[in-house]
Amino acid sequence: MDTPPPDERRADRVAAVVALKALPAAKSRMSPLPPPLRERLARCMALDTLTALTPAVDEVLVISDQPDLDQALRRHGLPARVLAEPTEAVDGPDTDTLNRALTYGDGVLRSEAVAHVLACVGDLPALRTATVAGVLAASTGHPRSFLADHDGFGTTLLIAHGTPLNPLYGPQSTTDLPIGSAERHRRSGAQPLSLDAVDARWDVDTVEDLATAHRLGLGPATTAMLDPTTGDIGRYVRPIIREHRADMITVETDGHLEDIPRSAYDGDPALMVPGRRVHAVRVGRTLRCWV
Repeated sequence: MDTPPPDERRADRVAAVVALKALPAAKSRMSPLPPPLRERLARCMALDTLTALTPAVDEVLVISDQPDLDQALRRHGLPARVLAEPTEAVDGPDTDTLNRALTYGDGVLRSEAVAHVLACVGDLPALRTATVAGVLAASTGHPRSFLADHDGFGTTLLIAHGTPLNPLYGPQSTTDLPIGSAERHRRSGAQPLSLDAVDARWDVDTVEDLATAHRLGLGPATTAMLDPTTGDIGRYVRPIIREHRADMITVETDGHLEDIPRSAYDGDPALMVPGRRVHAVRVGRTLRCWV
């Protein structure tokens, strides 16, 4: 049997594109939380989203200006490609930052002869790989289709086959009431997908959203931030690294020394030096640290 040319083989591939805000701007509706904790939750939810996406597609492209994101993805075994947000205007239907980033990523993939592109929001911590595969299967036969979020106003997944993605995320003001991205996508000709897929619909913007996602079952990164019984977010603390060994770190918290496993630290190993104050959440007797 003849082997298809490289462009034809690539045209059969499915790629996901995800745009992630700079962390200080992420999850503003969780603003009552300390900013480092809010930023960490945004990072964890993105990691869990990408962990679910990766096995369901052939490649993942992330558009983001988060400076340490590429390193963080490698630490978590995620083979996503990271590109910076575009600095110049991008041809597309909308100037919103998210839509510009997704349009840019879509253009990069299509310039590489990828015909099937799935855009996904980065805050689906309960997402399951099997659900992504089901959404992709349901999208077959539609040039563009989308999955609305849990309240039917927004969009979590947008899929395009052989045509530009044309993302229209975010609400649009009208003479009556604002219309959400689900309606905007429908009016643009995208087919709404009628799947239950609650894990793929439950994007998290608030602490209350996170509590519901916890009941659905979270990915490992977000799970580590919450009490396993109540789903409450762990208590934010600022320990100081006092000593580190191959498998253990000694930290000082509130004047007390304690040993935590090396795996409880998620950050650049070069920054794990005695005297450095780090961020952490305490969940029960467990301390999870990051920089």
